[in-house]
Amino acid sequence: MVIFLMACVSTEPEVAADPVVDGTELLIRASLDLRGVRPSVQEMERIEGDPSSYEDLVQEMMDDPRFESRVRDQWAEILLTRSEAFAVGPESFGMGDAQRAEYEASVGEEALRLIGHVAANDLPWTEVVTADYTMANPMLTEIWPVTQDAPSSGWEIAHYEDGRPHVGILSTNSMWWRYTTTTSNANRKRANTISRVLLCNDYLKRPIEFDRNINLLDEGAVQDALQTDPACVNCHNSMDPIASYFFGFFSYDPSNPLEVVEYHPERELLWKEYIGAQPAWYGTPGHNLSDLGQQIAGDPRFVECAVEQAWVSSLRREALPSDADALTAHREAFLAGDLTWKALMASIVSDPLYQADGDQSGGVAKKMATPDLLSTQIQDLTGFSWSYEGYDLMRTDRMGFRLLAGGADGSNVTQSASGPNATIVLVQERLAQASAWYAAGADAAGEGPGLFTEVDFSETDTSDPAMAAQVQALHFRIFGTRIAADGPEVQANLELWQALFDVDQDPIAAWAGVLSVLLRDPDLLLY
Repeated sequence: MVIFLMACVSTEPEVAADPVVDGTELLIRASLDLRGVRPSVQEMERIEGDPSSYEDLVQEMMDDPRFESRVRDQWAEILLTRSEAFAVGPESFGMGDAQRAEYEASVGEEALRLIGHVAANDLPWTEVVTADYTMANPMLTEIWPVTQDAPSSGWEIAHYEDGRPHVGILSTNSMWWRYTTTTSNANRKRANTISRVLLCNDYLKRPIEFDRNINLLDEGAVQDALQTDPACVNCHNSMDPIASYFFGFFSYDPSNPLEVVEYHPERELLWKEYIGAQPAWYGTPGHNLSDLGQQIAGDPRFVECAVEQAWVSSLRREALPSDADALTAHREAFLAGDLTWKALMASIVSDPLYQADGDQSGGVAKKMATPDLLSTQIQDLTGFSWSYEGYDLMRTDRMGFRLLAGGADGSNVTQSASGPNATIVLVQERLAQASAWYAAGADAAGEGPGLFTEVDFSETDTSDPAMAAQVQALHFRIFGTRIAADGPEVQANLELWQALFDVDQDPIAAWAGVLSVLLRDPDLLLY
């Protein structure tokens, strides 16, 4: 029997979900989830003419290079390694503030790049924990003992040269710089991270009743309780042996680059001193990280958790008991597809629940775009990338607006917002304004994204058919909706255009204003 870990129980009555009637709406949903952008005009016209082309379009989307970056963005919400709070900063390597943005982005990206590489190249998902390589860019080769197989200015397959076993994300500095430990914690945080990420089992969410008489300031008393108190033993008898695998990454001073840059094989046996539990995976003993990687890859819960992670990410809600049949079906599709991420995602986006009308219980309600997704779709539409001094303003907080836009930083906020608030709407407004000005100006100069296909910016009479046609084209490209040339949407947009044009007689500025309003529409944030 397949058992899935369910995070919450729905109290709503189960209602059969109706399929989404509008094929274009479904295509937009799948395109945003699979590659982070809205479908092209040609793709929407294709599904309008042939609704049965959906599955072919899904396969083409997964072959799109943007599929890999979308997988990274989705897993960034799970791994939470895109941090700005690493204990070791660029100054430890002689770098100045000018390199901080690249440094932080590189350190937090290593494990995500490996996951994206596995997904995009149709490799079995077990390679996430067994790969005999990592991924690195020139920044990481400069600060870590890692060398690219084929030297490049971008991200390439690479290998550590400090004696560590290569076992996918389990052996990456990216993971263990993000999830550090103290001497008293003794890698237990790392063990729980592995359990949370790869088994969907978070020890911290287990209900536990402690003996209130334990003196938590007495380290000896705490260590004794971990081994004898039933409330403690319940978790620690499985967690501690997993923690024992990670003493090669154990550091006495997490802020010392000499301590944390390299793996320490000579420390692998420190578990005898700090934990006293031999390395093991739920009762199966092992010796080092290589054993751990194989043990996780062979655990049925690893596959089940991957299915649940993909399901939750795609529906943007927790898995429900009523989802059990769907999760089982997707697990079978995953196995039948040789555990490739594309096989799993193809199965999920073909699921009736994924395609269901959000007004029906159990279906996909309107999902709110994360800052990553809002950024990638607007960049694709307008060509505008919001950055400052090397910082991607939608993916960072030091200079950017990730938290204000509803994202998670992994430290103060660990889960993206599920609904709009004042700061999210304000960020969308500012992003819309900046990108609209860029797109209108670039298109007028013949160097833009091609949003303005019906006008050449010389038109100043709103009765000109080209003006109405342009509004229609913008609505279809951005929202996938067909509107009538004499409809209320066209009339309202052209009235706005006229009001803006009357200010300074600039048609480019007027079109930028119209576009900014469209990009602020809730339908761009909610899909």
